[in-house]
Amino acid sequence: MNPFRAARAHDDRPTAKHPLVDSAGGGTIRIESRAGIVRLGRAQVDVLRTASAEGARPILVTDGLSVVTEAFRQSLVDAGGAWVVRGDDGLRNGLDGRRLEEFTDAVLLGPPTAVEDVAVGHLRPEPATADQLVVSASVRHRASAETVLGTTTELLAVELAGAAPTGWGTHEPATRAWDRRAFTEAARERMPDPTRLLAVGSPAAPLAMTITAQRTEHGVEELTTGLLSVGAPGDAAASVRVAAVPQVLGRLAATQLPLFALVLRRPGRADLAQAPRMALPPVPVAMLLGAPSVRQLGLDPGAVHDRFGAIVAGRPRIPALVLPFGRHPDRDPVEELAAVLAHIGRDRVADAVGMDEATREQVQRATEQ
Repeated sequence: MNPFRAARAHDDRPTAKHPLVDSAGGGTIRIESRAGIVRLGRAQVDVLRTASAEGARPILVTDGLSVVTEAFRQSLVDAGGAWVVRGDDGLRNGLDGRRLEEFTDAVLLGPPTAVEDVAVGHLRPEPATADQLVVSASVRHRASAETVLGTTTELLAVELAGAAPTGWGTHEPATRAWDRRAFTEAARERMPDPTRLLAVGSPAAPLAMTITAQRTEHGVEELTTGLLSVGAPGDAAASVRVAAVPQVLGRLAATQLPLFALVLRRPGRADLAQAPRMALPPVPVAMLLGAPSVRQLGLDPGAVHDRFGAIVAGRPRIPALVLPFGRHPDRDPVEELAAVLAHIGRDRVADAVGMDEATREQVQRATEQ
């Protein structure tokens, strides 16, 4: 039997009501929290499933002192939800600062269109304590017993954060010791349903990744998204790790079959949590177009190298392309990424690599600064 075909033998859909739901209305459910750090615990995973099952959009409501973990932020956004901060000056969106009249505005209104739309509380800066890398990478695997998941996360963690992941799990805290084979077995047990698992690092090498594995017509696709810290802002080691990103993506192309990867850099918190404050926009570091994407897009590696400085990576017969950004002081990395996407076609790239909605939004924000 194909190990990635076995379906779950039980139905783990949540009940219609959930103890974490404080109120509901307007097609939303609201979760109030006064925790200093809002984590994706077992109950939080369950309430997001409840919202999905009922067709409701979840809204987290906190004061201005709470922060959310990257795992919770990703899951909330993926569920079509929002974070609302109840501050001294009224309600605001915790992620973009937009002023809100009602809780439901958080899921009905788009991002702010002018500075006047942003609440003052959101504009208060929070000192950065780490240089963060924002990572999105998709890899294609064969649906076979030999396939082992988590290799992408381990490579990024060791080469860029400085140490292998320390734990994994289905929710926070992710306390199971890092073990790629146990991680893979957990994904197999849930097939053919998509599986979402977490990987974390240590305080010395912070890492917060969400890994989604799902069956496709081509095999198994593994999507790795999240954050890692390369060190304190201005630290020499952090600069060395950022400079190594293109080579690490090249190594990914040489050892696996990636479809796409994008790495951005931004200042942030050392614990990788998200505060309800305005953050500086991330800056592109490098993008990888894997061999299947290069072939589907009909790209000439030599021509892309000559025009954009791409590095030909992977296997000679099925080359991939790594595009580094920001290597020249007189070039804006945002404009470099925008130029590549404009040349190839933003939608063509997104379709060729099977880009998820969150990564599409990351790319759009990174090229519209």
